[in-house]
Amino acid sequence: MDVIQTFFEQYLTPFAGNPHLGLFLVVWFSAIFPLALPEEAFTLLGGACVAHGLLEPLPTALAILGGVIATNDTQYWMGRGVLGLLRTTRLGQRMIRSRSFQRSQDLMHRKGLWAIVGCRFFFGTRAPTYMAAGFLHFPFLKFWLVDTSVVLLHGIPFLLVGYFFAGGIARILNAMEQLGYWSLALLVAFLLLCLLISHLIGRRHRGVACAPAGAASAGNAPTGEGLPPPAV
Repeated sequence: MDVIQTFFEQYLTPFAGNPHLGLFLVVWFSAIFPLALPEEAFTLLGGACVAHGLLEPLPTALAILGGVIATNDTQYWMGRGVLGLLRTTRLGQRMIRSRSFQRSQDLMHRKGLWAIVGCRFFFGTRAPTYMAAGFLHFPFLKFWLVDTSVVLLHGIPFLLVGYFFAGGIARILNAMEQLGYWSLALLVAFLLLCLLISHLIGRRHRGVACAPAGAASAGNAPTGEGLPPPAV
């Protein structure tokens, strides 16, 4: 846990004046980074830091869970405000027509608030669903109440798991610290591999979607049967 303590002392505390406030801002700012750590990682690490005496229990819970709620609210307003303004631009159209956003919009139309609840249990669906909720002008108060309730029910157990299994988390962090830059290189390689797989899957789905249209166009093309012979 030495690397975490050093991060708190040399970065979070000078940055925000308080490690708990700094932790809240780090979690909140993750809303704008597509490759940020998932919130489960923050909650597990937060519980482990409390167990090792690096942070206080209640301020840590408020910082992490409050940061997660603020992150989700930010993504809602990104969909309602930013994406609403960009909908006529090329970038906005590309985001709106993406497969994940189209699927999230469809879920919001069919399931409503249950889509907000369900997306928390499937990796990669949270941000598109929250942005789709904002883009479709789902009532913010209802969104906030549902999301806050689910964040508390989902986040508190992860904090407790991090607290009671702090020894195992510390051993993982110590192993990563001993690897040094190799651990960072492995993490970057893993993220790049995930992006490549996602790109290949999306490309395959786009090819399958375009194939029937091409076949239909070919079937409707004139064949030459019944046409008059060319003039000599």
